[in-house]
Amino acid sequence: MNARISAEAPALAPTLPVPGQPTKEWMSVQGALKLAADHFNAGRFAEALSIAEQVKAARPDIADAWNIIAVSQHRMGRTEDGIQSLKQAIKLNSRNPGYYANLGEMQRRMGRPDAAITALNKAIRLNARAYPAWNNLGIVHYEKKHFAKAAECYRQALAIQPNYAEAHNNLGNALRNLGQFDEAIAEYEQALALRPDYPEACNNMGTVLRDQNRLAEAEQAYRRAISLRPKYFDARNNLANVLIQRRQPDLALRVLTDLLAERPGDRQALLNVARAHIGRRDYAAAEKVLRQILAASPDLPEALTVYAELCHETDRFDDALAMLRKVTARQPENPEAWNLIGLVHKALGAMDDARAAFKRTLKLQPAAIDAYANMLDIETFTPDHPLLPVMEQQLAALPPEAEDDRVMVLNFALGKAYDDMGDYGRAIDHYRRATALRRRQLKYNEAATLSFFDDVRKVFTAEFLASSGFDGNQSDRPLFIVGFPRSGSTLVEQILASHPQVYGAGEVKHLPNVLSSLRRAVPSLPSYPAIVRAMTAPQMTRVAKLYLDRLSAGAGNARRITDKLLANFYLVGLIHLLFPRAKIVHTMRDPVDTCLSSWTKLFRDDMPHSYDLGELGRYYVKYAELMDHWRAVLPAGTMLDIQYEDVVRDLEGNARRLIDFVGLPWDDACLAFHKSRRPVKTASAAAVRKPLYDAAVGRWRRYEDHIGPLLAALGDRVRS
Repeated sequence: MNARISAEAPALAPTLPVPGQPTKEWMSVQGALKLAADHFNAGRFAEALSIAEQVKAARPDIADAWNIIAVSQHRMGRTEDGIQSLKQAIKLNSRNPGYYANLGEMQRRMGRPDAAITALNKAIRLNARAYPAWNNLGIVHYEKKHFAKAAECYRQALAIQPNYAEAHNNLGNALRNLGQFDEAIAEYEQALALRPDYPEACNNMGTVLRDQNRLAEAEQAYRRAISLRPKYFDARNNLANVLIQRRQPDLALRVLTDLLAERPGDRQALLNVARAHIGRRDYAAAEKVLRQILAASPDLPEALTVYAELCHETDRFDDALAMLRKVTARQPENPEAWNLIGLVHKALGAMDDARAAFKRTLKLQPAAIDAYANMLDIETFTPDHPLLPVMEQQLAALPPEAEDDRVMVLNFALGKAYDDMGDYGRAIDHYRRATALRRRQLKYNEAATLSFFDDVRKVFTAEFLASSGFDGNQSDRPLFIVGFPRSGSTLVEQILASHPQVYGAGEVKHLPNVLSSLRRAVPSLPSYPAIVRAMTAPQMTRVAKLYLDRLSAGAGNARRITDKLLANFYLVGLIHLLFPRAKIVHTMRDPVDTCLSSWTKLFRDDMPHSYDLGELGRYYVKYAELMDHWRAVLPAGTMLDIQYEDVVRDLEGNARRLIDFVGLPWDDACLAFHKSRRPVKTASAAAVRKPLYDAAVGRWRRYEDHIGPLLAALGDRVRS
């Protein structure tokens, strides 16, 4: 917000009792006041105050001297003194609108909005064309969250002075809060046209772009603000926030480290530090920061919301809901809180509650694209679904050249909607737009990635696995579920975790994280897979223990604990070395169905190979070759292949096969997996809450004419 405090002294009629020309004394007073005003306007407030004080000492009846004293005191942090000085100025000259305008701004700064409005209205009554007073009155209404009234005041100021850059900027802020994003951007652009070196307008434009999920453009706006004012704290903090949203938490932390060196304990910067740690999945570090913030401000809604996100990520769903209820009690129109409430209910299987929360999010903020993405898996679209025209209108309202997250998410959503309705031609068109945009957002070195598969096979030969010299940890609690995304792994884990002696830990990244921590501790160790041949027996022992400790947290006395990080298929050989008694379940599905389902899904993690049909098919072939390799080199009975289509055809037979493989007695609860109340956060969270169905079997046939690059890349892996 930009308010105006003025020290400019208008040419006053002489008040000395001498007729005719002004006296030398009067000219001296007027010159002194002009000099004081010049010092003030140049930011030399102490000098302005000193000169004005001298004038006041000689002539205490000069109102302008009291005004300059007042505004100088205000700028020097003595606003209460400034208010008293202004009241003296008004006592001497109650017809000067500038004094009332200044008084209104000072009262606003002291947290007295009603007194500010009274003073500013007086200024306007004395001079309806006092555009700074209209602007300042708008600021008071803005801070009272009367955004429509604020916009009206700013427009009044601009009607009088169209080139008033500050009012254009302030009007943009009001329009942003009224949800008029395009109009807000137009006002910021006008402010910058009038004042190209206006960092606040750049920062505010970044915020409205961020609100629209135009994150690349928002980052550019914040960087422009910082280039204009390198020490602009708010813009740098906002930049960090956008970097977190753009999945660059490490880069954000660098920005935030500098900010906190300047302002230790700054609450907004600390909140972004917590968000960055959540983005890095360093939940312990995030929790430490959040506890620090909440110790000072226990009911701070923003901190509670971020803490609730952390609790959701760490499966503390009751805690998350308790915090979010506090937030919505104080801020019932907080879309971020309602979206998180939806996510928690979705994980817990309360789909009606989740749906209601997502709909409330979208009602409060129609551009909240995360809510569309989160809602897709629990909605079955029909032609009369009320969300369908809303999504179409949202997409149609975007510029044709737009290539941001809004376009991507809405196209994924509309692809899902038309797939549900059986309009596969329109579905594929939306999926193509969505995946092409997502692919352009991600860096992918296909040659290096495919070569990595070969490197893994070269390290883990049958001879090495048989003679590594490491006996391994003999615990049989870890139960690994690996495979390609969208291969039925959530269903398999749900069947297993429905057994009373199995704890489903979900998609935990404990093993990759423990390996990374070892490399940080011993920088001389190479990366995976070469690290495995370089590790000593004590290092292998430590990795196994750390992994098992992390996996076991919260599992109670469960005999088996599932780890469903599918990408562990890279690590199958290492898993066998670390835990030779552990069982590995490999979930499989028709290769084309698997790949098509991956291609049409917007994954939370970066999976760059998933958004180009040719790249996806070639990646799948290398994955399948690696799984063939594991079958060849692992001891018999270590890994079990479970085919999704077989489970659909014969649930009980395959469920019994699973339970027998992991060495547990049969329990009928495994057949009622859809009734389990265990939390599920994968893309199949809604599907596993329903009885088994076969609608997804052979899905690719509906799109056969549109997926030529995938079929060509898969080659003889395609089943007839």
